[in-house]
Amino acid sequence: MTPQELIDDLDAALIETGQTVTLRRLTLGPGGTQIPFDVENVPAAIRPLKPEELFEGVDQTASRVVISPTVITARQFPLPIRKGDKIVANGKVRNIEFPGPIYVQDVLVRLNMAVAG
Repeated sequence: MTPQELIDDLDAALIETGQTVTLRRLTLGPGGTQIPFDVENVPAAIRPLKPEELFEGVDQTASRVVISPTVITARQFPLPIRKGDKIVANGKVRNIEFPGPIYVQDVLVRLNMAVAG
């Protein structure tokens, strides 16, 4: 499969069975105020982390969030996604602890993020 075919398949699966989240990056504004840069309605799949996926600083309350690069690149979210960016899901703001980018043939095809908080 080509990278675009992988992205297209992921997009279809997330739209069919996922939920929408907001991806957020806090930037510093005048006087040191934090200003959110949000991309809303990002299709995502959310599930608890398995015990073998836990790592230092992340406990069993953490989740795996899978998103496609399609919506975030179309809406010009600054890549790469990094630790400290946020996911807002079900009214709760969670911290991205591990961005988990997946590349195929040097193309970003998916983000398997670990989120906590």
